[in-house]
Amino acid sequence: MKSFKVYLEDRTTALVPSGGTLEDFLRSLEGKTIKQILDDSSYMSLYMSNKHGIGGAREGSDKDAMDFANKLVRFVNRDIFKHRPKEREYETDQFKKENDYDSYREARFKKTRLSMDRNKARREDREDDINKLTDEIDKLEDFMSNHPYQSGVRMIEKEYDEAVHNYHNTPLTAEYLLDSSSDRYDDLVAAFAKLGGKSETVIDV
Repeated sequence: MKSFKVYLEDRTTALVPSGGTLEDFLRSLEGKTIKQILDDSSYMSLYMSNKHGIGGAREGSDKDAMDFANKLVRFVNRDIFKHRPKEREYETDQFKKENDYDSYREARFKKTRLSMDRNKARREDREDDINKLTDEIDKLEDFMSNHPYQSGVRMIEKEYDEAVHNYHNTPLTAEYLLDSSSDRYDDLVAAFAKLGGKSETVIDV
């Protein structure tokens, strides 16, 4: 059975190309999932932190390898915001209006104020006030938990989570791994060049 150190070292090299062109390396990823690449990148980052301290290597081959892995993650994970948009649906004015966000916000504000009052009561050992404030806070928490706005947020977040899960666990295709003519692909080419590699589609980096 492999020790964790050996296992970690094996995972660390998974995203380091060993010869061939960038396109050769990308073709070798066909059939893998984005989640596998994200996991390998996390193990690699952990290994580099253990080896060089927090922040990893400041220069040299280890830094170049980590930079390549980070650029690879950005490239393969490029469609993440199609599945979890930067602006959530529940942050839109329309959604807030349709789900009475104002009453939810008012309850949240009141809960914050009551929590501060309860903390003060605790410091002053006012047991009766503590119990009274706790009851009021519990009622507000129940109100917010069952509020249409909060219910909508939970439903939408669940949909986002499922979409991201499916995206990250779908096997990568050859087409998806092709040159996307994007800045992320150009960054990947540049990072690969620092490792001494070349690209079939971009000569000058």
